[in-house]
Amino acid sequence: MIIMDRNENNYGPAPKCHEVLEGITMDYFSTYSRDYPRRIKSRIADQYGISPEGLVVGYGAEDLLKQLIYWAGRPRAKIAVPNMSWWYYKHIVDETKAELIEYNMVEGAHSWDFDDDEIISILKQKPDVFIIASPNNPTGNYLDQARIRKYLEAKYPSTLFIIDEAYWGFGAPPFSEKEVAGYENLVVLRTMSKYYALAGLRIGFAFLGRSLKDFMVYNSKYLGFNRISEEMLFAALSEESSAYYEEKARMIIEDGRMLVRELGAMGFKAFESCANFVLARMPHGDFEMLREKLQARGIVIKFFTEPIFVDCVRITIGTREQNELLVSIMKELLRQKAAS
Repeated sequence: MIIMDRNENNYGPAPKCHEVLEGITMDYFSTYSRDYPRRIKSRIADQYGISPEGLVVGYGAEDLLKQLIYWAGRPRAKIAVPNMSWWYYKHIVDETKAELIEYNMVEGAHSWDFDDDEIISILKQKPDVFIIASPNNPTGNYLDQARIRKYLEAKYPSTLFIIDEAYWGFGAPPFSEKEVAGYENLVVLRTMSKYYALAGLRIGFAFLGRSLKDFMVYNSKYLGFNRISEEMLFAALSEESSAYYEEKARMIIEDGRMLVRELGAMGFKAFESCANFVLARMPHGDFEMLREKLQARGIVIKFFTEPIFVDCVRITIGTREQNELLVSIMKELLRQKAAS
């Protein structure tokens, strides 16, 4: 099966990461990391030219997101999330028994977008936590830095503003890491899962603004992280690996544009994306036929069942060969449907 439904990076990590695995010995399992958190945090901080004191590490961005909401939230806390985004945001809000505030995505001719006026209106209501994703999953749209600054200027100092940048690296400009420390209660989440193709190692990190020292204490791990994950992170961030990741990101961006064109030619509404996936809406009959037959041909994509995404699919951009095969099979199945 070719898996294209969970937004993993099907190219896999850089060759230097493979070298790390070849050199693993049993002491990686039987001993603690001797240098945590200084070593891993210092390496990430060096990568982005910031102080290690403005950084936290977790078991994926998911872990950090949950930590943040449990740390900042409380029963009846108000937490704002986009209505068309990762379902897990709403799940954590429900888990913490907080009050959910949803803000709307706006559908355009070629892409989705956020509504600036609605967001600023919600921020003026002083929510305890405000979550936004750039790029947003599954719509693929992103926010430029000027718009984010406008939101940050509108929020109250006490509101914890979380920018989820899990899908950075595929064409969307990220928020400036060096600017984060200048804002109060701002967190920018990143992950090694997508761009660096290390989803299975569960490594996430976050840049922290002012007034978040208590969260750093809440997040700290005395006995360290995971020694193999640490070494893989060092390998992925090495200068030797940078050309590999830049090339694979370029191919993913090109193939994303190709998928949008090809899906449009098939009669679907495909939305422009700055992530490693593409969202498309299909005629109901095509949606049902492809949901029934595509997996039988060896390819898995995301068929949404939520009413807000009626007749929508999300396709993870795979390798060039996988993407071309997917397009070929979809065209074949549509021809067969038209001829029947």
